[in-house]
Amino acid sequence: MTVLAIVLLVAVAIVVAYGTASAWADIALVLLAVPVALLLVVLTGVLAGAIYLMLLLIREVPTVTSTLQDGADRLEGAVRRGSDVVVQPIFAPAGLAAGLAVLGRSLRSIFRSE
Repeated sequence: MTVLAIVLLVAVAIVVAYGTASAWADIALVLLAVPVALLLVVLTGVLAGAIYLMLLLIREVPTVTSTLQDGADRLEGAVRRGSDVVVQPIFAPAGLAAGLAVLGRSLRSIFRSE
């Protein structure tokens, strides 16, 4: 659009022979600078919106992560209880045998004749 406007102005300048080259250069510069300035204003608005959304996200993330952490804690407790139930038949007899062995050694040391 801007390039088309510059071409049109150059065509008018050639036909009419109006103004100096410096004046036309200034007009072309303005026609190039205005869209860039508008684009920068739009970009600034987009960045401001992104900053605002980031602040909202930062405010909401702790509640979401605490909910996830609570779920992970409940899952960890369930896994721990499940694993304890699974290994109890294996470790309970071994623990009972070890306890009886200690009891036997204690009784022997009591009744040992010296």
